Amino acid sequence: MPSTTLTTAVATSSETTTKTTTTTTSLPTNLSGGCGRVPTLNSGTYTTTVNGQQRQYILTLPSGYDQNKPYKLIFGYHWLGGDMQAVAGGSYYGVLPLSSNSAIFVAPQGIDNGWANTNGQDITFNDQIVANVENNLCVDKNQVYSMGWSYGGSMSYALACARPNVFRGVAVMSGANLSGCSPGTQPVAYYAQHGVHDSVLNIGLGRGIRDTFVRDNHCTAQNPPEPAVGSGTHIKTVYSGCSSGHPVWWIPFDGDHVPLPNDAGSSSSWTPGELWKFITQFS
Repeated sequence: MPSTTLTTAVATSSETTTKTTTTTTSLPTNLSGGCGRVPTLNSGTYTTTVNGQQRQYILTLPSGYDQNKPYKLIFGYHWLGGDMQAVAGGSYYGVLPLSSNSAIFVAPQGIDNGWANTNGQDITFNDQIVANVENNLCVDKNQVYSMGWSYGGSMSYALACARPNVFRGVAVMSGANLSGCSPGTQPVAYYAQHGVHDSVLNIGLGRGIRDTFVRDNHCTAQNPPEPAVGSGTHIKTVYSGCSSGHPVWWIPFDGDHVPLPNDAGSSSSWTPGELWKFITQFS
């Protein structure tokens, strides 16, 4: 914690004396080490070494990045067979255009285009990215998020379980427990959406991992409604009773295994808007 020395002149009838006092001030604890520093990272592809293996990720900085302004940090994890280019090229599941240059985005690349997280190596990979970004860019450390679809959703779930003190919230789209959950005992704000007739990862798998955080967040257990097959709709439930700052959102939709579903008659997905609402409720 830095100290500030104040020197003040005190006048008396016969002399002027100087009194020195020391006051202690502190910077906000949510600011990363990169705040106030000339940035050493730019938008582009970066390489780091994890357990002797080279790993890559794409970093996307906001337009007009300001080293004195703390930004949200949002990870976008790809699906099985997808890659970091697909996530970045898809505007991070459509969230980037909604962010109005208020966030730094990262798209990591999985081994064999997946997130098996063998021996926790993908968690370690994420740790290294967070450390590098926070040490070199200005991040609000209370505003770190992860989102992903399918295997990417499963990895976001694993991060919520393993790094509850790092991630303010995660968004799991059509995910399951594929990347592990250790220890999975602390509260984290949790968003989940899942197709009611998902033919790849049954919705029951999504309900199961959702309930990890219904429990950890001390929400009131309930049986939330789900739309009928053929209805072309989605139903959003915000759980009640959750501990302060740890909401659980559950959005089942009439659809299969897709990241950006549309309601019947709509030409655009409701998902990006819901993701951004979830993230910005903590601003």
